[in-house]
Amino acid sequence: MRWRVTAGPAPGGVCAVLTDLGPSLTELSVETLAAALEHSAESFAVFDHEDRLVHANGRLKTDLPTLADLLVPGVPFEELARSFALADPRLTTEAERAAWLAARLERHRRLESPVMLPLSDGRWLLSREYAVPGGVLVHYTDVTEQKLNEERLRLREAEAHAARNEAESASRAKSAFLAQMSHELRTPLNAVLGFSEMLLSEAFGPLGNPRYRSYAGDIRDAGSHLLALIDDILELSRLDSGGMPMAEEGVDLDALSLAVVSALREAAAEGEVRMRREIPSALPLLQGDAQALTQMLTNLLSNAVTHTPPGGEVVLTGHLMPDGGIGLMVADTGVGIPTADLPRILHPLEPPDSTIARNSRGTGLGLPIVKRLVEMHGGRLELTSQPGVGTAVVLIFPAARSLPRGRCRPSPLPTIVLPH
Repeated sequence: MRWRVTAGPAPGGVCAVLTDLGPSLTELSVETLAAALEHSAESFAVFDHEDRLVHANGRLKTDLPTLADLLVPGVPFEELARSFALADPRLTTEAERAAWLAARLERHRRLESPVMLPLSDGRWLLSREYAVPGGVLVHYTDVTEQKLNEERLRLREAEAHAARNEAESASRAKSAFLAQMSHELRTPLNAVLGFSEMLLSEAFGPLGNPRYRSYAGDIRDAGSHLLALIDDILELSRLDSGGMPMAEEGVDLDALSLAVVSALREAAAEGEVRMRREIPSALPLLQGDAQALTQMLTNLLSNAVTHTPPGGEVVLTGHLMPDGGIGLMVADTGVGIPTADLPRILHPLEPPDSTIARNSRGTGLGLPIVKRLVEMHGGRLELTSQPGVGTAVVLIFPAARSLPRGRCRPSPLPTIVLPH
């Protein structure tokens, strides 16, 4: 309480009068703070300069029921922390509790970053500490939902990681199995092809009935088709598993495309399909694997020729992109592909469209292989098509793979192997 002293004359001396002025400013401040904390939706505790509790609001007693009886003015912070350690289900030994208590007291003295406090009922509180005049304010926030969300995210990430590992393991097992099966199938297939060629050549005399020669040709063609399928499956498995090394050399696309188109002109002529090539001679060299680039163009042009009816046209063009990259496009006036089938056709081993299947004896793996190869170069494949109009496949290589012609020597052209 505050008192005012006044003095005045009195008979024989001076009279002092004491007047009650009510609570002091400090007392009013404490009462106001306590009232404010009681109406807060979060938990608070105030400790004085001797680290003894001055006030804890009712919400804190609700959040920390095991400490509710101890949350009275004057109790030391260390006693509260020790009682909390005894109730912590994670701390099962005296040594663990002692270590936790020492760390907690050190953080409290230094007013370090917030600390997460687990409660016995499964909730979590985030404790923040602030220096205030004459002591420390401790603020507690319930972050149980946040912790649960973090745990759910951690579990999802763990499950995703396990799924990736399982998928990678399955992919490696699949690649190993396909490689082994491919090698096992090649031996009998080579025998089939070899003996069918001997029959067709009539090395040991005439076959007699002309049907035998036709049958031998059918055996050779079917064996060649199966061998091509095995080769494509094996190559696709190598690409998927990352087991195919890629050379980095300067490739002259003008010369390479000329070689590929020349190799396919006979097949195009047999199908009465016109072929055009429009590759600028000044196009920069492309840094990449010459064998892979040859295979990409060969697969795309061979597909285009196969699916283009007599009288149609196949065009190979090349352009320098606005960003400095290189784009190659193979366009045809063939049967085309329905829009709904475009995403599916880029995935291996998908059942082909019936129209395409009737017009081709290919393996159906050409486009997926090209897609893997262009992605190995950091590029992408774009496919557009319309039934009855034709198909266009664009390979786009990043600008980082464009090499100035004057500074690099083109690599030798690889041997071109046409699809079966």
